[in-house]
Amino acid sequence: MAARRRGHTERTRQHRRNDARQRCFGYLTDQLLRRGVHKSVQTLEKDVREWIKTWNEDPKPFVWTKTAEEIPNSLARYISRISGAPH
Repeated sequence: MAARRRGHTERTRQHRRNDARQRCFGYLTDQLLRRGVHKSVQTLEKDVREWIKTWNEDPKPFVWTKTAEEIPNSLARYISRISGAPH
């Protein structure tokens, strides 16, 4: 039982780290890649490094706006809304 619990805790920690990475890459995509024009790999790399430097100077933590009870209901409404949408 103890090994099982430890494994669960480790997976949970890994999941949180993955969520943080995904949020960071999402911000990067929205704030830099979709809005920018990069004419070379070098300019893209320079802009990404500058964005990371700026982000690290003033990080903005993710803040949940819904409670754990509200999320499934919101998700269910979204799924019902898109399930009948034409593809």
